[in-house]
Amino acid sequence: MECETVSINIIKSKILSRAEGIIHGISTRIAGEGLFHNNLSKHVGDDIDRVMMNRERFYSSLGINGGGFAHANQVHSANSKVITLPGLYKECDALITDRADLYLVISVADCLPVMIYDKHTGTIANIHSGWRGTQKGIVCKAIEKMKNEFASRPEDMIVFVGPGIGADKFEVGEEVAEMFEEKYVKQPQQLLRKFFVDIKQCVIDQLLLCGVMESNIEVSPYCTYSSNDMHSYRRDKEKSGRMFAVIGKVNVKCEM
Repeated sequence: MECETVSINIIKSKILSRAEGIIHGISTRIAGEGLFHNNLSKHVGDDIDRVMMNRERFYSSLGINGGGFAHANQVHSANSKVITLPGLYKECDALITDRADLYLVISVADCLPVMIYDKHTGTIANIHSGWRGTQKGIVCKAIEKMKNEFASRPEDMIVFVGPGIGADKFEVGEEVAEMFEEKYVKQPQQLLRKFFVDIKQCVIDQLLLCGVMESNIEVSPYCTYSSNDMHSYRRDKEKSGRMFAVIGKVNVKCEM
């Protein structure tokens, strides 16, 4: 379970990089200018021209020339949508498609990006799994939609769980901790009344429960809070930019 950095500002998955026709990547804050350091979001107060320049540089580095982009208007839900066209999709945190040249984009800055590729049907998904979405089971619900809409099988799925906030940094209140199983919650003895939730392990376990093979799951080792190369809202608050996670496909040949 490892991932590789392939350029100065992109994180890629080794397992997805071996999939024919799949284009994917996650931006970082490296090489960015100004207060927000390679921010790709229009909604944090950054200069819009700089944001668009950062996006263009990111997409060009991935080799995306043409095609359309589909963005989830994230609301920390468990909602997913099957789409066929570019655009902004409201009230959802996961996008699913089987169309080529349609790039699924989510925005993250501590929450987990979860990218799925079904090597049999060619279906792809991009999921924004923060603590609320994770607690609501967004990953399993997206997989269920892939099964229902495209006859996907979990055993054919390749999954990359991207960088997010680490378990030792994600402090929550008791009311949030109580929403998760005890095995995902730590309460250090020296820090009374402090609770820490392991969102990443929760997502991994959900994938396994849904039937995804462990050998087909790759997990990024990076903690966004601990790494200055990553945007982290928990760490930087209103000064935090956002990273984009994108996945698409070009002329994928499905396995039969």
